[in-house]
Amino acid sequence: MTKATKPKPPKPKKCRVCPEKFLPRNTLQTVCSPQCGAKLARQQTDRKKKGEEKAARAAWNKRKADVKPLSHWMSMTQRAFNDFIRARDGNICISCGSRSAITYHAGHYRTTAAASQHRFNEDNCNSQCSACNIHHSGNIGPYRISLIAKIGLQRVTALETDNNLHRYTREELDAIRARYRAKLRVLIKKQEHAA
Repeated sequence: MTKATKPKPPKPKKCRVCPEKFLPRNTLQTVCSPQCGAKLARQQTDRKKKGEEKAARAAWNKRKADVKPLSHWMSMTQRAFNDFIRARDGNICISCGSRSAITYHAGHYRTTAAASQHRFNEDNCNSQCSACNIHHSGNIGPYRISLIAKIGLQRVTALETDNNLHRYTREELDAIRARYRAKLRVLIKKQEHAA
C-alpha cells in the first residue's frame, strides 16, 4: 500500500514588475496582481514595438544604401584611404619637402583619372602639400625622384607600367574602406603610445 503524499506548497516568487514576493496560484504566474500584469503586458508590447521599429529602420537604411551610386561609395572609400595616407606620412610634402604648408593632401603619383587601378595603392599615394598637388599638377618630377628614394626604382617602374584597368564593386569598396579605417586606428594608437 502506497502512502499518500501531500503536494508541496508553492514557493514564493518575486514579481517581475514590482519587488513584492507572492505565492503563485500556478507555475506560470509571474506577477503578483492584475495591475502588475497590465504593466508587464505594456512593457512587452513596447519592447516588441521598439524591436519592429529598429528592424524597419535597418531595412530602410539598407534600401537607401542600395540606391546610392557607386561614386558615393568610391568617395567614401577615397576619404578613408586619404586619411590613412596623411596620418602615415605626416606633414611633409613628397615633392618639395615642405613642412610648413597650411594643408596636406594625399597626392597620387599616377592620377586617379589616368590609372584608377592604383587609386588605393599605398605606393602610388603620399602626403603632398596642396600647392604641389593642385597648382603644380602634382609636381611629378620631384615626386618621382622622392618616390624612387622611398620605395625603389623597381616598384616605381611597376606603377608606371601597370595599365590593367580595374572596376571596383561596392563590396570591394566596403572592404577597402573598412581595412583603411582599421589601419588608421592602429596607426593613431601607435602614435599616441610613442608620444
